[in-house]
Amino acid sequence: MNKKAQFYFLAVVVIASIYIAFATIVNGINYNPLSRLEYQSEGIKIEISNLLDYLSYGGFSDAESKTIITNFSNSYLNEIGEDKDILFAFGKYPSMTLVGKRLEATEVSVDVGNGKESVNELGEFEKDYVMSSSNLALYLDNTLYNFTFYPGQNIYYLIKHSYNNQIFIVKG
Repeated sequence: MNKKAQFYFLAVVVIASIYIAFATIVNGINYNPLSRLEYQSEGIKIEISNLLDYLSYGGFSDAESKTIITNFSNSYLNEIGEDKDILFAFGKYPSMTLVGKRLEATEVSVDVGNGKESVNELGEFEKDYVMSSSNLALYLDNTLYNFTFYPGQNIYYLIKHSYNNQIFIVKG
């Protein structure tokens, strides 16, 4: 190759490298934790649908169903991440179980029809409730999230993620 061709070849390689570097930096800057949270939420919805089908056709007792859903919830507590608050509310009316993980900076309260009750446990927890109405009110940092318990097995969840002084919450 002659010197002129080498120069142009080297110039093209340098320009392509700069372009790739800028594209990589821009993609890294545009990290959106909400899209990751929504992706996780869609996965949970699919798994819950499959789990409810499994429970419906498996002929499990209420106690066995509770154990299976508790194990499912606990596996997601570990899978979703250390830096997120996660709440799973499930059961057959009037029984309701709340399984979750609460970080120190988060306030969680539950109202099953008998008044608002705070969840004071840090880290992973499991609490059983008897509902006096079919409506469940979960308060996450004093923001109300309503869920209705229908006949049969119910599973709901809330995930809160704080990132870069922003709070992202998904509900399902």
